[in-house]
Amino acid sequence: MKQMMQIYRDNREAVEGFLVTTISDNPHHDFDDIQVRNFFKRFPCLSDMYLMDEKGEQITPTWRRLGHDTTMKGTDRGYFINRIRFDDNGNYISSPYICANSGQAKVSIARKYPDGKIAVLDFNLVAVLTKMDLIDSDRLISKLSVAVYALLGGGLVLLALFLGVYGLVGFAKALMSFGDETLHYVFKSIIGITLAIAIYDLAKTILEQEVFYRSLILEEGNEYKTLTKFLTSIIIALSIESLMVVFKVAINDIREMNYPFYLISGVGILIISMAILNFVSRKKHEEHE
Repeated sequence: MKQMMQIYRDNREAVEGFLVTTISDNPHHDFDDIQVRNFFKRFPCLSDMYLMDEKGEQITPTWRRLGHDTTMKGTDRGYFINRIRFDDNGNYISSPYICANSGQAKVSIARKYPDGKIAVLDFNLVAVLTKMDLIDSDRLISKLSVAVYALLGGGLVLLALFLGVYGLVGFAKALMSFGDETLHYVFKSIIGITLAIAIYDLAKTILEQEVFYRSLILEEGNEYKTLTKFLTSIIIALSIESLMVVFKVAINDIREMNYPFYLISGVGILIISMAILNFVSRKKHEEHE
């Protein structure tokens, strides 16, 4: 959301010009059901709209793309009238805000007509920025990428769930066994659950970055954050595995302790590498500010 607001601020003049031009194409303000439906068809970015009188009382239902809300008719919106300032053409554009009902980012336009009536139109900010090609557009290659990442990311989630169940089953077997067999099931359980957590974290990162919030992930250096997050999961998983190997070698054959040492050394190299990556990415970010 922070990145989207930055995009809006950087292109505020162009976005506001686009919105004003959009509503100026319709000079009428006595909307009936047919006109409202046509209005929503013409403007896919529009989410809802209504009319007010000059005192701020809503005189129509709140029209939405899939219906209308008659309970809002007669609502006193004087607070809205008192804080807006119309320009010379009778238009007012609000700052972006989060809608309390839908949770979506929106921007509202109010237009005052000569007879005192005021039309208020709420636009979906993501749809507006997409329409203007300021964020990722709905091109075929973009949709294909989203579909592929969604499929593969979903597959990783299922794999993580499978490994998690495998680890929990191993834990259940450990509770019902005795002796060396108990330790064997405990090790298997820890391996399964640890891998499940690491794979799920990777899947979640892929789905967040490439599917759900793909159009909003535009911040420079974001690839470093994704890689850092993935490396963190790997380091945690390998650290747990290293600890298990130490215990297992200590129980079976202490002469093979060099193998856990190699594994722990590898984890240490990963930690140093991630620290260098964070330092370089932070320095690069500071240079661009």
